[in-house]
Amino acid sequence: MSKISVLQSYIIIMLSLGLLNHVTIVPILLHASGRDAWLAVLLVLIASPVWVAILNYIMSNMNGAHVRDWLTQYFGRALAVIWLLLFSAMVWLMGFLSLKETITWTIATYMPQSPTLVLAVVTLVGCFFAASQGLRTIAILSGFLLPFVVLLGHLVTIANLQFKVYNLLLPILEYGTPPLWKGVPYAAGGFMELMVLILFQHKLTKKPSFKSLLLVCVLLSVLTLGPVVGSITMFGPDEAAHQRYPAYEQWRMVRLGQYVEHVDFFSMFQWLSGMYIRVSLTLYLLNELWKPRKYRWLPMILGALFLLAATLLPISDMLFQDLLEQFYFRWFCVVTIGIMLIFAARIIISTQRKRSIGK
Repeated sequence: MSKISVLQSYIIIMLSLGLLNHVTIVPILLHASGRDAWLAVLLVLIASPVWVAILNYIMSNMNGAHVRDWLTQYFGRALAVIWLLLFSAMVWLMGFLSLKETITWTIATYMPQSPTLVLAVVTLVGCFFAASQGLRTIAILSGFLLPFVVLLGHLVTIANLQFKVYNLLLPILEYGTPPLWKGVPYAAGGFMELMVLILFQHKLTKKPSFKSLLLVCVLLSVLTLGPVVGSITMFGPDEAAHQRYPAYEQWRMVRLGQYVEHVDFFSMFQWLSGMYIRVSLTLYLLNELWKPRKYRWLPMILGALFLLAATLLPISDMLFQDLLEQFYFRWFCVVTIGIMLIFAARIIISTQRKRSIGK
């Protein structure tokens, strides 16, 4: 049986999007909103039911159909190909961002002499193997890794309570609402990626419910709030805004008793777990979107090769961060919202046409 349960799909989402929310978004959000970064997350969470309702409406209409077949039915074959190309580009970018940032972090922290080529090849080979085994294998791996990731997350939170000063979260809106609105696109980025469920909902044993999707949004917001609040309360809003890897810096502060410290290697397990599932899911979805009959793994192979080539490009970490902050998250939100609204409008128009014909 190749299908997975809704719970398994959510476990995949928690690890895949959790890496984005817990690692990639946090430094950008802190830089944009400063002390009010946590308020931006809460604001997006309050608005998330609208987004979830649209997503749930679209998936209910798809009724377990493959996204390619559904697009062909509602938009025609030519437009369906364009939509698939757009989805492929978005999925590929999701994998690239995580792979690029992971390798940058690896070289900057604990493997400074390792060649980028070696790290990228080894990582992609492992991810390709998992993706080639199918979505069920990715789900089983996620189910094994997630409990340890969650336990370690609680460990770092509890161990660092001694260093946290929650008064640093106040005053709110010290500089008015502009910093708050500036951080909204970045806080929303993690929620928007729930759209990937559309791309493999035909592999689920049943349709995700509105309540369960909303619960996932709450959990994703907690994954963002944790390191944001932790960074502000431990280092202050100014220092936190200048840190490149706030979640990792919190691990470096952990001390268990008098003799046990420097346990930040646990953060490597957390980070690599999320990256492994995220890149594996990226390769799997690239293949699943096109489902070639003759060359079975061609989209997956091409996706991995392009990931390798892009990772080896001489892009500095400063430029990479600027691209994320100035372009990627803003445009990702705009494009994703646009896609969802177009899909919802097309479904409504088609439904009304059927009703009018029926009369």
